[in-house]
Amino acid sequence: MNIILLEPIRKLGNTGDVISVKGGYARNFLVPQGLALYATESNMKTLQARMRAKQKQSDLEKASAEKLAETLVDVVLNMTARAGEGKIFGAVTHADVAAAMQSQKGLELDKKRFEMPKAIKELGEYDISYKAHSEVSIPIKLVITAA
Repeated sequence: MNIILLEPIRKLGNTGDVISVKGGYARNFLVPQGLALYATESNMKTLQARMRAKQKQSDLEKASAEKLAETLVDVVLNMTARAGEGKIFGAVTHADVAAAMQSQKGLELDKKRFEMPKAIKELGEYDISYKAHSEVSIPIKLVITAA
């Protein structure tokens, strides 16, 4: 049975792929879960329209991410943390970085999109990034000093 995938499924394919699977798998799992549609002519046209709309939305998100990247060029975030002998009591988390960005730059950014190379448990300078879009990563310098 031929179906059109609506979402990427591991070991089957990506969104928009037309694949052949067993009938029971399509009828009992993929189609009821909303993961696939039957590969009919009308569903193919609907999928193409949906893909075009999704591409437009992605382009708009990328443009706004690039605009954000222009505003955050060479940003340095200064944070203070309680520390003893160069070691921080606890660690600096993604939420702490997002709160510092909110207080210093006035931008409310998603804490889940900050990428830190490792857990920050010492004072010093760190290079982190903010993944604003799948194709746009914004470098940020983080400076942590003792409180």
